[in-house]
Amino acid sequence: MASTYLVLINNVLRDLNEVELTSSTFSSSRGIQTSVKDFVNRGITDIINSELNWPFTRAGGTLDLVSGKQLYDYATVSSTLKYLDYDTVFLQPKDYVTNGDFEVDGSASITSWTTVSGTPAASSKFGNTMKLTSASATQALSDLIVGKEYDVIVKLTGATTVVTIGTSSGGSQTTSETITLSNANDSSYTTFSFTATAVTHYITFTESSGSNAYVGLVTVTQADINPQKLKFLTYEEWNDNYRERDTATSVDKIAVPEYVYTTYNDEIGFTPIPDSDNLSIKFDYYTTHTDLSSHDDTSIVPTRFEPVIIARARYYAFMLRSDLQNAQFANQEYQDGVKRMRVELINRKNYVRAV
Repeated sequence: MASTYLVLINNVLRDLNEVELTSSTFSSSRGIQTSVKDFVNRGITDIINSELNWPFTRAGGTLDLVSGKQLYDYATVSSTLKYLDYDTVFLQPKDYVTNGDFEVDGSASITSWTTVSGTPAASSKFGNTMKLTSASATQALSDLIVGKEYDVIVKLTGATTVVTIGTSSGGSQTTSETITLSNANDSSYTTFSFTATAVTHYITFTESSGSNAYVGLVTVTQADINPQKLKFLTYEEWNDNYRERDTATSVDKIAVPEYVYTTYNDEIGFTPIPDSDNLSIKFDYYTTHTDLSSHDDTSIVPTRFEPVIIARARYYAFMLRSDLQNAQFANQEYQDGVKRMRVELINRKNYVRAV
């Protein structure tokens, strides 16, 4: 388990033979104690800035595209986005279900789902799931296109469940599917389709026999869109080869995107310009560091590398005291620690493949 901000600070203060802090004295720190608070954050920042692609700063992102909109600010994806891995950008149909994997921050959650009857609950059984026992839960699917066909995929474990799609909460005006399981411990993946008759539909799950049903996944996507990887262009390549088309007064520039590029203003661009509101992209990106502030905050640096943070903070403390010899020792310990982190976290086994 990662050490708290308070523990990291006290580890440094102990090495400096200074008075340690407690949770009650944390906010009233003085002198070197306050300086060490800053030095710990600077140490974490130095570690993160020493490499672009530390795996502990990697995150997954999703961006829904807007028809006719070519450029999207990094902040649209995340306020902490530092670098987008353009080799991982995939165009796919937009998923209209929010929290369809019933997981928030790694834990089971039924956030975004509304109770119709009974007591739906988050469960960690069979993965992160929504547990239904004589219960029903629903969610609104907004901004559908009337007349378009949509595919539904459901993963179910446990007991027979009825899935309905309707234009009112809990309604089955559009379609109703009964997912029957022959073995209570089997997981069933079921797919069916419906045609939107309104811009808002509701998807509802109902278990009515008193048995335990576990919904592990539900997605709703437009049926006629195939996922594809987008090719990366530098800004210069886009400017030389596609800018003239993309800025022309013509509908020829509107189509399914084939390329993704980045501008010098931290914007993500697509060409051709998206022609549908039913598209989204998925990708990996690297995050920036947010300074620790509360005594119980924890760092994103893996626990086993916390001595590297402490070494860097000690370096700054010794420099503050003009103790150059100990500062050099602390800096060498920090540099050796970062090298070890690169070996363990970034270096990968090389292999040969045919091209």
